[in-house]
Amino acid sequence: MAESKAEAKVSGWVGWVLFAGVVLMVAGAVQALYGLGALLNNTFLLVTPARAAVVDVTAWGWVHLIGGLLLVAAGYSVTAGNAFGRIVAVVLTSLALIANMTYVTAYPVWTIMLITVNVLVLYALVVHGKDLKKS
Repeated sequence: MAESKAEAKVSGWVGWVLFAGVVLMVAGAVQALYGLGALLNNTFLLVTPARAAVVDVTAWGWVHLIGGLLLVAAGYSVTAGNAFGRIVAVVLTSLALIANMTYVTAYPVWTIMLITVNVLVLYALVVHGKDLKKS
């Protein structure tokens, strides 16, 4: 059976777009679990070397829980080929990229790896996100 023109134009980036969606769902699930952990055990404190609390643990928990659920929803939407999901995913991934830059001095190798994955996810979503709808 011959391939149609639409199938012939699908790029190899479809796999990367699916990868981006799965990465978003996994990262969102992990963030939601961190947030849930902070809400259920608010005795856990994020402290500086001077032992001063940096954030309100309850607020931190809610931010990560809601952000994580948004990431899961955006990742699922990306894998379904939804344009709105791609837009949300691009915004959330951009915010994650900026947030990861703040850790470069503490964890340089890990941070560079995370930034690289964020850039690949952004490229796949922005440049080749529409390819997923064609497949």
